[in-house]
Amino acid sequence: MSLIQNLLNSLRNALIVDTTVDTDEQYLADAIDHADLERRIASQSRAWMSMSPLNIGR
Repeated sequence: MSLIQNLLNSLRNALIVDTTVDTDEQYLADAIDHADLERRIASQSRAWMSMSPLNIGR
């Protein structure tokens, strides 16, 4: 039973596509301490703000 379960889990993991939200959450979850988390949040907000001029004029 465990072999079949492992096979199905491997198949499911291979077919699941990570969304950007999942990727962002994993990036924040990998922070090692509070300062690292704040640095990661700041870098994400800078990246988001750098892309905001692309949305102007729509």
